[in-house]
Amino acid sequence: MFGTRRTTIFFATDIHGSERCFMKFINSAKFYGANVLILGGDITGKALIPIVRDGHSSRYRATFLGERVTLESEEALAAFERQVRHAGAYPFRTTVEELAALESDRTLVDRLFTRLMVESVQRWCELAEERLRGSGVRCFIDAGNDDEPEIVEVLKQASYVEMPEGQVVLIDDEHEMVSAGFANLTPWHAPRDIPDEELGRFIESMAGQLQHPERAIFNVHVPPYGSGLDTAPQLDEQLKPVVVGGEIATGPVGSKAVRAMIERFQPLVSLHGHVHESRAVSKIGRTTCINPGSEYGDGHLRAALVTLKGPKLLSYQLITG
Repeated sequence: MFGTRRTTIFFATDIHGSERCFMKFINSAKFYGANVLILGGDITGKALIPIVRDGHSSRYRATFLGERVTLESEEALAAFERQVRHAGAYPFRTTVEELAALESDRTLVDRLFTRLMVESVQRWCELAEERLRGSGVRCFIDAGNDDEPEIVEVLKQASYVEMPEGQVVLIDDEHEMVSAGFANLTPWHAPRDIPDEELGRFIESMAGQLQHPERAIFNVHVPPYGSGLDTAPQLDEQLKPVVVGGEIATGPVGSKAVRAMIERFQPLVSLHGHVHESRAVSKIGRTTCINPGSEYGDGHLRAALVTLKGPKLLSYQLITG
């Protein structure tokens, strides 16, 4: 017998360091009445923003989004740092001498980037615990293909946030979840890109353990190939968009292995991200596949609200907040 309990999932992905989007993600549990939160990968940012001290004064200067700013108080500095974090970048205070050293040594930059990413994700995990502990809401956060291996370890060590990748997780009394944040190989050689065949084997190693695949959830970062959830600009060898007839050519960039796993196991719902511009819902057999897309740079959190009950997908809705 199936239970009568409904499970409402709030799923978002690809926030790329945006603290504004992360706070919206955490607050969505109360706002939408969700009892399961899933953040599906690519959670870290892509840019460092130096805030350079002006000589021996207390004044700092920085450039952000093409605008040069002068910051003359601790209040102004803190407000600027919040603005940068909300947009998905990492601010750091420095001196002219330290900045010159960074510019001449890529290793120093990489170390700084990793440290700031780790500190940011640690702070997010603490915020999630502070806001959600005692609420009965479960919070799953996975690393995506753009996230460094160090981020995986931070998530695994969190005391409240759950890192679901690599195991079958029972999210409630009836629904199992399989998670994979890796992606098939991309032109950017991201940290967690792997061959498509390897991705398929990784998913199969979990999906093969499912007790009830027909009620399962796939939380797989890369969308299935040719599903309409994976349409992106085609790129040439210089990674520039291909233009045909005056328009940018597009095509599928998803994973054939992911599609094969969905076709084989036919989970109830399959949640994806990775391709920001391909916000869509499609069916593969009986499986409803969803990519809510991403607009993290503008502070907009695109997401999917999914309600399950036993063997049924009662409803789904693409939302932007």
